[in-house]
Amino acid sequence: MIEPRILHQIAAATRTRDDWNRLNLFDNRSSSSGIHIACMVEPFLTYILEGKKTIESRFSKPLISPYRRVAVGDTVLLKAGPIVASFSVESVEFIELNTREISRLISNYSDAICADSEFWAARTDKRYATLLGIADVRQLTPLRVDKQDRRGWLVLRDGCTQESNEQLSLSWN
Repeated sequence: MIEPRILHQIAAATRTRDDWNRLNLFDNRSSSSGIHIACMVEPFLTYILEGKKTIESRFSKPLISPYRRVAVGDTVLLKAGPIVASFSVESVEFIELNTREISRLISNYSDAICADSEFWAARTDKRYATLLGIADVRQLTPLRVDKQDRRGWLVLRDGCTQESNEQLSLSWN
């Protein structure tokens, strides 16, 4: 399991890099908040950094993260090679998809997601969607971490479970 190793790499960055330290990922107030890594592709990463993309969306056939694993107040680290930026989750919507829901998403969220017709066509066979409101976007000194698998989303610390908080306190104390 690579998650503990990546958390250690991030904790080390918070001790040595001011921009990472300002995220306050391991202080008492935020220790119950989740930490996630979202693997990003262009042009969507740039759209987030420019403030054009205000909702991050994830679609899947199987029930996988971040569906029901992310909450308001969590921190999402954006990885494009290294981790290069972060945002705070301002709002969350979990959706079981059907034709009506896809139509609603296209009507209501295309601009905020920065999605064109090609984007939507590639998601017609998906069953689940997670929409995350983006707030407090920060560019970070790039940090390479040991994530090399193909998962597009990684839950490093689940802010919704007591078990993850207990594991974290054992790891960092």
